[in-house]
Amino acid sequence: MSVAHHKPIVAIHRNDPEWIIALWLAIHGGDPAPHLSAQAIERAATDAIRALSSHLGAVQAKAVNAALGH
Repeated sequence: MSVAHHKPIVAIHRNDPEWIIALWLAIHGGDPAPHLSAQAIERAATDAIRALSSHLGAVQAKAVNAALGH
């Protein structure tokens, strides 16, 4: 799998959305096209937020899912 079109993921980083989405896509997204659509980025962000919300308490997780429309 080639990731030549993406910034390398390094251990030292800022905890910003761009880095988190890049990590999520590197782990779960396979080898996406060099230019991701806004829809693909939103889907990846939503999936990441939903996955992370499973580690919250029940009330908070329910609120996150409601905010995401589920």
